[in-house]
Amino acid sequence: MKFDFDEDVNIDLTPLIDVIFMLLIFFILTTTFSKPVLEVLLPSSKMAEAGEKGTKEILITVTNDGKIYYGESIIDSHKLTEILQSNPDKVLNLFIDKSAPFESFVHILDVAKKERGGKFIISTDVKERL
Repeated sequence: MKFDFDEDVNIDLTPLIDVIFMLLIFFILTTTFSKPVLEVLLPSSKMAEAGEKGTKEILITVTNDGKIYYGESIIDSHKLTEILQSNPDKVLNLFIDKSAPFESFVHILDVAKKERGGKFIISTDVKERL
């Protein structure tokens, strides 16, 4: 029996690369993001504190024209009250555009004070922090 040691051994990496790309696509498509989809300019704060990681939140966004969003749908004060009542264990997190009408902000604060006892988070821009 004679062995040919001059023969090159090749390993085909194509299936491995295919599997890696499939895993990459899977993780990209199943990733969830915690930031709201709407584009709002948050006010900056020098005294802001980082929130707790893994906290379940109700994200409410107020745009610069005063519309209130929950997710991607526009809601009114009655719907906001229903959302807060149906999720008592979640923290209310407000994303309010810095040029939004103050009336919208005060309206949400009134509902939050009634339903949450005044406990909520106001998200700010962290870029200008000291």
